[in-house]
Amino acid sequence: MRVDLHLHSTASDGALTPTGVVQAALRRHLHAIALTDHDTADGVLPAQEAAQDTALRVISGIELSAHEDGVERHMLGYAFDPTHEALKALLERLKAWRVRRVHAILEKLARLGIVVESERVFALARGDSVGRPHVARALVAQGVVSTVEEAFQRYLANGAAAFVPNELLSPAEAIQAIHQAGGVAVLAHPGKQSDYRALLQRLVPLGLDGVEVYYPDHSQRLIAELRAFAVSHGLLITGGSDFHSPDSSGDVQLGAPNFPKHFDPISAIEARAQRYR
Repeated sequence: MRVDLHLHSTASDGALTPTGVVQAALRRHLHAIALTDHDTADGVLPAQEAAQDTALRVISGIELSAHEDGVERHMLGYAFDPTHEALKALLERLKAWRVRRVHAILEKLARLGIVVESERVFALARGDSVGRPHVARALVAQGVVSTVEEAFQRYLANGAAAFVPNELLSPAEAIQAIHQAGGVAVLAHPGKQSDYRALLQRLVPLGLDGVEVYYPDHSQRLIAELRAFAVSHGLLITGGSDFHSPDSSGDVQLGAPNFPKHFDPISAIEARAQRYR
């Protein structure tokens, strides 16, 4: 199968609309995708509607931002009910927190002598899920930094000068919220966590369902290690590109890197999700 289970749209900090993501996936001849916008499921139903009467399967997805001892952890949710009332209430709280967090970041930047108007940031957030990438883009637009990556390195990443942690949700609470909505919880890009081995060991007893094994930044050695851990603990194996915007040439690169051709993660995800329904 050709899949991509980690994609972002304008519902959060992506460059393409949910329909645009579906169209790009169709051009890439993908079999299945999941739209996993940050702390919002608003793009799921539009993406599924756009894929109707096509060969593309679109399952519900989300990327929840959690916090643990000053470190951000991201939890992917799949095959849940995007209309679930408890989940919708949680996402409304996360939406309000994201707004407060952006204001707190802008206050820190102001203390550093960098004034960014909140209106500029919220204008860049065409969707409802505003976040650090929108602040980064505003910094680029003002000429404070040259790239979004530089903005994160200097000001917005964990431990950087204007970093404000997301303290609303713990990893355990993120897993529970996904389960309550009938979905499965998968740890996003573990390779970005320096303590990923210990983190995985802590999350398994809390109900973690899977691991994002195939990811652009994961080396072959890490992929092998994560696969072995998933198999030994009975966890789902997923993968995705973490697509946000076209590359410098304007091309839209979709598809989980190095994903096994004959492996069907969708059937495994949906079978696992039956536990929570």
